[in-house]
Amino acid sequence: MMAPLAILRRDAPMPLPAGLSTEPCGALLLVRAPDMPGRGVTFGKGRRAVLQRAGHRQAQIESLLPLGPVLAIQAGTRLTPGDLSPSQAELAEWCDRLAGRIQFQLTAAWDGPAPRPPAPAWAALKSCMEERLSHLARDSIELPLGGGDTLVNRILLIDSSDADRLDTLLAEIDARCPDRLRLRLVGPSPAVSFALASLHRVSGTDVCAAAAALGLALPAPPTGAALAALAPLLPERRRQALMQGCSTEHSRLLARVCALTLPSGPVDDVPILAVRREGCAAPVGPRSLPGPSAAPRHHGTGR
Repeated sequence: MMAPLAILRRDAPMPLPAGLSTEPCGALLLVRAPDMPGRGVTFGKGRRAVLQRAGHRQAQIESLLPLGPVLAIQAGTRLTPGDLSPSQAELAEWCDRLAGRIQFQLTAAWDGPAPRPPAPAWAALKSCMEERLSHLARDSIELPLGGGDTLVNRILLIDSSDADRLDTLLAEIDARCPDRLRLRLVGPSPAVSFALASLHRVSGTDVCAAAAALGLALPAPPTGAALAALAPLLPERRRQALMQGCSTEHSRLLARVCALTLPSGPVDDVPILAVRREGCAAPVGPRSLPGPSAAPRHHGTGR
């Protein structure tokens, strides 16, 4: 069985890597990959199998790097090209933000026979390394250090054209502490830590209930035309909910649904795209990433 793997632009250069297939969806392509590996590939059991499957899927995603911007899809997500149609505009913006960007995970740790430098020297080395990286990385996600001897553990988003600059920078950093600082670089990869797509469905009944909670009326089942007519009313209703100390969950749901391009007729359920960034509890939008002409970010979560 073929499962969703990633979303590409429709004009992505072909051919696809072996074993993958695509389905057109407007200006996009939905890439599918086999649920199970091909002949000659076997997985172990338990946790080992989970890790092997994750590694196999990551390799499939990385094989798409030469085909332009890649928006990876979370494993286990079930969707069709039709499910993506309402989110075409958002998906196109994601592709714009991901174009020409790749990610690496960089870990730097003290690995010499001598004791780790005193705290001031250690802090200075860390500050120097982060300052150098800040001029190259478009964005970054800080990961747990995992021990006192770890200096940096970070996922870097860089322009693909800057990969050689990253190698040069790390060589210069390594030269400051030869044979004492262990550098580990994993990548390049599509920016899966910054943007990983999934999809969930909201029933028409739940959409109507959210509208009713805000004092708005919708037909049952709701129609795309009626939802479009509600959109201008939502900001004021959201302000009222905040002033009354009410939950904004209903207004958030309606705003998300009204932002979609839905058919004008009855809508039994609404497929809602959710793109997540590592370290962020809530889904993020395309503008969580810097635009093509934006200066590199020094730090941050990009929220």
